[in-house]
Amino acid sequence: SGKTSVAVFARQIFAAAGHKAASLGTIGTVTSAGANYGGLTTPDPVSLHQTLARLAHDGITHAALEASSHGLDQRRLDGVRLAAAGFTNLGRDHLDYHADVEDYLAAKLRLFDTLLPEGKPVVLEPDAPYADRVMAVARDRGLPLFTVGDGGKDLALKDIRHDGFMQVLSLETEDGPREIRLPLAGRFQVSNALIAAGLAIAGGVKTDAALEALESLEGAPGRLELVGESDDGALVFVDYAHKP
Repeated sequence: SGKTSVAVFARQIFAAAGHKAASLGTIGTVTSAGANYGGLTTPDPVSLHQTLARLAHDGITHAALEASSHGLDQRRLDGVRLAAAGFTNLGRDHLDYHADVEDYLAAKLRLFDTLLPEGKPVVLEPDAPYADRVMAVARDRGLPLFTVGDGGKDLALKDIRHDGFMQVLSLETEDGPREIRLPLAGRFQVSNALIAAGLAIAGGVKTDAALEALESLEGAPGRLELVGESDDGALVFVDYAHKP
């Protein structure tokens, strides 16, 4: 869970830092200029490389791509040159395709044990479900770890205060403490935002610029999306979720 939001957030952070950026995934291929190329969560290899080539031709320099378990298992991402990889969490999804949760996890781990090049960082929140397995792979391969949130070291989450729809995050970074006003609801969005920031930092964005961009994030369409409020002030959300 969280792949779409992380990809969309990373695109927004790259754009805020002055880069021409794109996100590729469930809601299509979207650029920071607002173009939408359409597509699957993880397209087939030919379509994926055609899209990446088109994005590069159109001046896009930074892209965040969702890596689905189906796409990883079916080798759709093989051959893509990755600069960093993030892990959000693992639940009990896609067991119509995978034999069991361990098989599902093995597909996900291909991103880290096979596809991510030597020396490229892994971004995650250590306390997330199954993050320990990803960290073990990273350590076995000697890959740099960039950790965020609860138990994280690089963007360590110390406290969350709620201010209406906003969440005020107290963070500890290598440059000292930071306080960020995140305009999104839900603890899961805190994790998604910090992982996206970590991926952007791994992609060359300065820490201060990445954190500043979090204060103007817009959620992915249909992901606990605030669409309005009633006359008496009740907030109205649209949420697309396929969870039991």
